[in-house]
Amino acid sequence: MYFDTSPKTERTDLFGRNFLLDTLVSYSRDTSVRMMVLKGLRRTGKTSLLNVALAEAKLLSLKIDVRETPYYDRKEFMTYLIEKIKDKIGESLFQKVLKYFSKVEVSYQDLSATFFLNIEQKFSTFFEKLNVELEKKDAMLVLAFDEVQLLSRIKFEYNFAAMYDNYKHIKLILTGSEIGLLDYFLGKKDAQSPLYGRAVIELEVPKFNEEETRTFLLEGFKQIQRKISLEEIKEVIANFNGIIGWATQYGWFRSQGKSHQQAISTVIEEGIKLTRSELDTFLANRNKSRYLKILRSIAKGYNQWNLLKHQFVREKSSVSDRQLDFYLKELQNYVFIIKIN
Repeated sequence: MYFDTSPKTERTDLFGRNFLLDTLVSYSRDTSVRMMVLKGLRRTGKTSLLNVALAEAKLLSLKIDVRETPYYDRKEFMTYLIEKIKDKIGESLFQKVLKYFSKVEVSYQDLSATFFLNIEQKFSTFFEKLNVELEKKDAMLVLAFDEVQLLSRIKFEYNFAAMYDNYKHIKLILTGSEIGLLDYFLGKKDAQSPLYGRAVIELEVPKFNEEETRTFLLEGFKQIQRKISLEEIKEVIANFNGIIGWATQYGWFRSQGKSHQQAISTVIEEGIKLTRSELDTFLANRNKSRYLKILRSIAKGYNQWNLLKHQFVREKSSVSDRQLDFYLKELQNYVFIIKIN
């Protein structure tokens, strides 16, 4: 059902993404492709697209939602990842990998602290030997990391570079919604970055245009056997700007008996709460007053660089050109603002 708010797992529930889905499945099966990147704004359906693609590719695959992991601690994340891989590949294959380690005091059911005592050293060896066993089976393991840019705090891009370069039977799919941070993580403009210069397939999940949103709503309302007027559709388009996640949530509230205005208001309230929470986290260790002044100015229509600069000058608030550029870049990286033209 289109208005199911959970991440989708089947093609029939995924609206308007057939071309992207087929492309992602094709590249997943292509043994010459080592890494793929799926990017897009929050709530544009990246996770749903990834779920369905992994299911249809019919490969051994593991999806890690980085937000649900100990991504703030390198050793804990490495341990977490190997635990998840252990569960995915099964006891037989995991035991074969363990045999490569000397003096291993660990069983499949109980990964003891002894095994992970020197996790940094054993981590690369684990993947090296896992790759050997996968090669023997002529198998590919796809590791997908959702919201991967969060791993920048533990510099995990170095590990991804090693996987890319050395383990031909392990494929990486990375997704992210904080697009500027994702590009930074991938080292797109930094020749010193460990991932710089790697051949990567990039796919972008765009917002829906007005016609796509209109069709999505009409088809979704057919599924729940309800009607939606053209005026209501126009208001949904105006409020949610092609972000499929918000339109889906609106449809779900309508399916639960809420009126059009109630559904619109509820989605907006939830969006405000989510954005406020993300903004509070972003501002925690930054110059809060400067960033809020920029955001409020843009919201009032002062949405060009010279207009923003004038706002600071007019209110006798000192900010250099370089500082303003930095603040705007930060807000773009975290997708609180978008630069157009």
